[in-house]
Amino acid sequence: MNKKQIIFSLIIICLISLGLKLYLVDFSIPVNSDNLGYTLNAIAHTNGDFSQSSHRGMGWSLFVSIFFGFIDSENFIDYSNTIRSLSIGVATFSIPMMYVVGRKFFDERYSIVLASLFAFEPHLNYNSGFGLSEPLFHLAIIGSFYFILNKNTRFVLISLFLAGIAYWIRINGVFVFIVITIIYFITLRGSPNLFRNYGLGVVLFLLVISPVLSERNEEFGDPFYSVYKNIIFAGSPELLYSELHTKTTSSPFDYIEENGLPSFIQTFILQGFYNSLQTISVLSFPFLFILIPFGIIFSFRAFDQNPNYIKANWIFILVSLASLTIVMSVISDRRFMLYLLPFLMIFSVIPIQRVTEYGLSTFSFSRRQKDVFIIVIIITIIFLSSLFMIRYGTPYHVLDNEKLEFSEYALNNLQGVVLRDWGGSLDYVRYLTITESPEKFKSYEINSKIPDKENSFKVSSAPYGETLEELISDGEKYEL
Repeated sequence: MNKKQIIFSLIIICLISLGLKLYLVDFSIPVNSDNLGYTLNAIAHTNGDFSQSSHRGMGWSLFVSIFFGFIDSENFIDYSNTIRSLSIGVATFSIPMMYVVGRKFFDERYSIVLASLFAFEPHLNYNSGFGLSEPLFHLAIIGSFYFILNKNTRFVLISLFLAGIAYWIRINGVFVFIVITIIYFITLRGSPNLFRNYGLGVVLFLLVISPVLSERNEEFGDPFYSVYKNIIFAGSPELLYSELHTKTTSSPFDYIEENGLPSFIQTFILQGFYNSLQTISVLSFPFLFILIPFGIIFSFRAFDQNPNYIKANWIFILVSLASLTIVMSVISDRRFMLYLLPFLMIFSVIPIQRVTEYGLSTFSFSRRQKDVFIIVIIITIIFLSSLFMIRYGTPYHVLDNEKLEFSEYALNNLQGVVLRDWGGSLDYVRYLTITESPEKFKSYEINSKIPDKENSFKVSSAPYGETLEELISDGEKYEL
């Protein structure tokens, strides 16, 4: 393939992917969950508030605030749609980056296939329209991985710089530094200036993250502070949010003392590993579930790929899974696993390459016929992705409008303390409260609690019980 064909192919892929992303977004509905938090933080940045969030990285909200600086609107939906558009834009921009990573493993044709897998993956497309930090986080990780796949050790500086950016975006992004370090010393051992360039890279990484560490230490007394840091060993999501509300802590030693070591291993290691694999299996539909198993098998005898690069991909996947085990044991959220998909896709392209280059050669297929076969594969991927997206369907205006109306009704008619709703019926309460007036959301301060509406109900996550009777009994303590 010549350069013009490659650029044309990537443009077509990006345009189709953009269409699929836009299909899943309803710009008439405001952000209302974590994306509401990012939006409010970005607005606060435009007002000069650069405080560290107690539980979010500020890289994404800082990036968004650059564009919010050009908006002066009394309508919150304008900010809501801007952050959604930016996340879609970043996700679309990542497609050519995925092609570039593919060139480390494949020729131009199969790098286009890899870019197609990434561009048409429905879970990534669905996530890109929420205005969340994942698209930018994924771009930083993919970029960091690309630069470590190099025989020249000087590129570790760029790789660790991007690892620092990943930490700005997500607090758990520190794992990228660990993964890149392991890949560097395993795949480049014996290279000239190995330790000198790594040392310079570490200094650069520390310089990048030092403002975050300094601010967190000043605000919370701990440079690595996270509100979830001392409660992740609660044992269940309900108990975790209960401890978060009551400001209690739980360490691994507390859990072992109360429940025993076998229970600790079962809950936080075995269950976490099982949840991770189960989540990956769900994310692998509608087409990766066929390709990943064969890709893993072929990766052990990958004669068309650089063995060090295959090894690097394995290291990234395995270390990432290990770093997520404890988190996934308590909060089994698919968002935590999305960044692994690009690396699983690399393995997924190997069986496509084997079948096309070696399987079809058995039947004396010409190069042109093989190219037609590759195009058929890409069309099949688009078809399966589109078919799978029907499961998500177009944004359900009726349901979201009902949630919005019910949240408004609850604010105006309910009093007292209610248990946190996990079903989503009160999704828009925070949005309605903070957008009562333009002055309210435009003067938002980071880490400030959105005040409850006067003479309205309050939501509590504190009550906890293993049974309904225990929940009622515990709820009485909080006047539920």
